[in-house]
Amino acid sequence: MLAHTLNLHQLYTFQIVARHCSYVRAAEELHFSQPAVSAQIRHLENSLGVKLFEQIGRQTHLTQAGRELYIYSQKIFSIIDETVDIMDALRSPHYGRLSFGADTTVGSYVIPGLLGKFRQSFPAVEISLEVLNRVSLIDALLSNRVDMVVMGAVPDDAPVEIEPFAYNPLVLIAAPNHRLAGRADISIKELGREHFLLREPGSGTRAALETTLKEAGVDLHISMQVGNNSAIKQGVAAGLGIALISRVALDMELETNRLTILDVESFPIMRQWRLIHLKDKYLSPTAHAFKAFVLENADRRLRRKQPDPAGI
Repeated sequence: MLAHTLNLHQLYTFQIVARHCSYVRAAEELHFSQPAVSAQIRHLENSLGVKLFEQIGRQTHLTQAGRELYIYSQKIFSIIDETVDIMDALRSPHYGRLSFGADTTVGSYVIPGLLGKFRQSFPAVEISLEVLNRVSLIDALLSNRVDMVVMGAVPDDAPVEIEPFAYNPLVLIAAPNHRLAGRADISIKELGREHFLLREPGSGTRAALETTLKEAGVDLHISMQVGNNSAIKQGVAAGLGIALISRVALDMELETNRLTILDVESFPIMRQWRLIHLKDKYLSPTAHAFKAFVLENADRRLRRKQPDPAGI
């Protein structure tokens, strides 16, 4: 294939000769001998099978093939220069792309603000955020579709590196006029009389509720399966049942008294969000900078490995 035989060094020499229309001046610019320059051009002509220059009297002229090659050589070296510039830029964390994933709750209520702060320091970085449930997020991580994710638990056998990021207290919520609202120290057995609005299968919050009730020997009665936190909050406020949800998703509803947190035995369920990436994943300078930024903004109690759920 011709591309395999096209020598960039020869092509660059050709470009200099073509620009000056002189072997002598090209040799001076390249700091080569004139015979060395002539040899380079001869090898290039042999590779391409065309004559690139013709000598008329004492003047060197481009042939038609030479004129065409000169145009394309300029394009080739322009692309090479652009490629080198891009590679230089990508050695800096201030350029490039960041592909990031987050579970539904942290991706909706925590990560956007964090990305906004990161963008202030790295405005040229192109950021892609995927907000998914736990199962889909694990698939995105293990298939290398994202650089890193923030989520809760991952499979024990997943080849990943994990850093703690923030506490995620899961609380039971109800409408303010619910029979359990305002009561203290409610027995978990009372939940056997309730109907729950649940996230879809694959949700970490749903899995946490199912596990907790099963361990307590309490039957789980499902009122409705809902695909996102906003719909769950609306359903609970409308009296369709109670639900387990992350505390970070409730600020507005608690301030406006649309919802209330129930004081039930074994709740809140304490979980953590973690920053996770594949162990063998190549992290670009941009991804490294973002990882450092996330950890700088992580809950300091977790970074010290001193959990303090009561302080949440």
